[in-house]
Amino acid sequence: MLVTRLQDSFTRTDGDLKALALTLVDSEEAWKAPLTKMRSPYEFLVATGRLLARVPEDPGLYLNGLNVLGQPLWSPAGPNGFPDTNAAWAAPEGMKLRLDIAAQASARLPDGLDPREMLELVAAEAASAETRHTIDRAESRQQAMTILLMSPEFQRR
Repeated sequence: MLVTRLQDSFTRTDGDLKALALTLVDSEEAWKAPLTKMRSPYEFLVATGRLLARVPEDPGLYLNGLNVLGQPLWSPAGPNGFPDTNAAWAAPEGMKLRLDIAAQASARLPDGLDPREMLELVAAEAASAETRHTIDRAESRQQAMTILLMSPEFQRR
């Protein structure tokens, strides 16, 4: 069990944090954990930009997206920051707004980007058969990219 190995490493090395970090990074469990946590709006927008290799020519698009999705940059509602729970970001209205943003980003999809290839970058073998089938059946490249951006594999971290 990973916790036991981490505890043994910590005890054996007298609390050496480098050794502890190496034990964690070298463990298979650290890399095979299921993606169960919903991306925050910030993570969603950054991941979308990175996937589409977009340099934010207009940072206002990102800032507006953060505002619309309820996570304005550096402006949490309280001193404890933004929530870090699935319930905070997976509400129906929030998902509808994500869909709107995904459709807008897909409308600016650069030529040569194939959503099926992008799915391999995002999820590889973790992509479900249902997601693959839905992307394959999309009526357009833009629709396929929107589906990819809204897929469970892309929405979770």
